[in-house]
Amino acid sequence: MIRVRRLVAIATTTLLAGAGLVAGGVPQEAQARCPYDIRYSVKGTSTYVPFKGIPTFKDGRGGTLSVSKDFTKSASYQVTAGAETEVGAVLARAKVSVSASLTRTNSSTVTHNYSHRISKGKYGHAQYVAWGKKVTWVKYIDTEQCTVKVAGRGTIKFPTNQEGWRYWETAS
Repeated sequence: MIRVRRLVAIATTTLLAGAGLVAGGVPQEAQARCPYDIRYSVKGTSTYVPFKGIPTFKDGRGGTLSVSKDFTKSASYQVTAGAETEVGAVLARAKVSVSASLTRTNSSTVTHNYSHRISKGKYGHAQYVAWGKKVTWVKYIDTEQCTVKVAGRGTIKFPTNQEGWRYWETAS
């Protein structure tokens, strides 16, 4: 609705100015104004957020990597670019347009055992993580002068309530 009013205000100002009806002598308050608004554009890609205090495990060459998580820890959002003060607003917008399961913190007390066969000659690594989204955001301000300003941008990794072991292999 605000977008429609903004477009109508811009069109009205342009039309009146084109017809010579908005002159320098017209008081500022009589000229068309746009509604002031703050909005966020967000997009997300899949990522993971490590649980704090749980090490990354490594085993090999070859064989089997077996790990167990049986203590209480948490995985929290990580601001990788931008302002920490934007976390709440970005999370609210991202829950609507990226994933409703995003959260600031995933706390876990579940025991989770995991075993994975390591390829011959390779090292296996395992890390306990919360699966989540890396949210890239831009904050816009729609001004009363019918212009748009970029007021901030950044990237935040948010966990979900889904968690488990992340596994990968390396040569060394």
